[in-house]
Amino acid sequence: MKIENYFTKRPDMGSGSVTKVLLVLAVPAMMSMFFQNLYALVDTMFISWLGADPLAAQALVVPLFYLALSLGKGIQIGTAALISQARGQGKEGKVPFLARAALPLLLLCMLPLTLLLIPELCAGFFGLLGAGGSVLDQIYPYTFWMIMSFPVMAYVMIGECIFMSHGDTFTPMKAMVLGNALNMLLAPLLMFTLGWGIAGAAIATLLGQIIAAFYIRSRLLQAGLITPSIIWEAAMFRRWLEIGKLGFVVALTFLISPLGLAMVNGVLANFGAAAIGAWNIMSRLEMMFMLPLNGMAGALIPFIAFNYGQGNWNRIQQAIRVFLLAAVSFLLPVIAIVVLSAKWLVLPFGSEVEVAELSIRAIRIAALGDILAPLELVLYGTAQGLKRPLYPLIAMGARILIFRYPLAVFFASNWGVYGVYWSQPVAMILSAILSSILLWRLLNDIMGTLNKGNSIVL
Repeated sequence: MKIENYFTKRPDMGSGSVTKVLLVLAVPAMMSMFFQNLYALVDTMFISWLGADPLAAQALVVPLFYLALSLGKGIQIGTAALISQARGQGKEGKVPFLARAALPLLLLCMLPLTLLLIPELCAGFFGLLGAGGSVLDQIYPYTFWMIMSFPVMAYVMIGECIFMSHGDTFTPMKAMVLGNALNMLLAPLLMFTLGWGIAGAAIATLLGQIIAAFYIRSRLLQAGLITPSIIWEAAMFRRWLEIGKLGFVVALTFLISPLGLAMVNGVLANFGAAAIGAWNIMSRLEMMFMLPLNGMAGALIPFIAFNYGQGNWNRIQQAIRVFLLAAVSFLLPVIAIVVLSAKWLVLPFGSEVEVAELSIRAIRIAALGDILAPLELVLYGTAQGLKRPLYPLIAMGARILIFRYPLAVFFASNWGVYGVYWSQPVAMILSAILSSILLWRLLNDIMGTLNKGNSIVL
């Protein structure tokens, strides 16, 4: 069987081998996330060649991108979970209404971000985040084109959601490959050959996303599935409330990340542009290394949601065990490689000596806490599939806002910029302990309900 046919054939989530089903769902999702995040990594690499100030400018703007991505993830995951559960219950007639409601809701949520297209508002906003001087001058061109790409990104994310909820994670991966290939070709041309600088990086990303959107639409039509649209329907508000009830908490969970990133950038701003740029490089690389685990956690959502709809608790428990075993087996060698090869990992960024040295230290420090990341991720995938999004919100919120930021401030006052970097693994350790407690409580609550003979309420 061809590899493409293996992954595009919709898996039997209700009775097929748990390991095989998760593999079929996770591998394309991993690749899709890899190429989705490759946009940011490629931008960071090319922008680092422009110098420390443009790199710091990008670092300050990145939380805005993740704000839009968080909104998209909330609606995407909320819609995918609802569609998967509807299909698990045999309610196929509900699927088109959910799919058509998602894009208008996401565009409406992104609309306030367009206020930053006004130069004065943009300068004032990022000035509050610590930007100033030549760094602030670099921010508006990058922000303008980034915001222009958000509607296209919204279309792609909802298209991915429709494929994912039908067990196809391979097609979204191919869309990301096409988009990133164009981005990598155009970015150096626009930035250096045409002299558009930091704006060229954002424009290349926009053009790559446009190609991905066209591909997603063509494949949805070919597969006979619903395509994202902005057509108004009578029951739209009701569908928005249904998606929003689950998606709001998911989005809030993701929104904590850019908020926390902006807060840490504010602490690092006291140590100069190089400190911010090094944290930016570390964050991009860490995100890429963690993508396989994020892909696996994402695969848990439709799998658990489908089996939750069927009341198949044994398969849910087995999926959790498979995830944890695979995650630990993957992370141990990867962390060893990252720690030993950190100085080589920063070479493509061509950064100034100070940025490179700080990046190496930041990468090695952060890697020490990543071994415990699977505990928060398995909580995330399990809770979303069981329609209990408050659990990962508590875990992530505690890690970023209650643990990491106060630790960053305290450590910075005692050990300087390296103290800020150490706040990352310490916060991860504390989050892992909390996630373990929350996962234990979640599973016991669900099992208690089943043992009492109550039916699962969807």
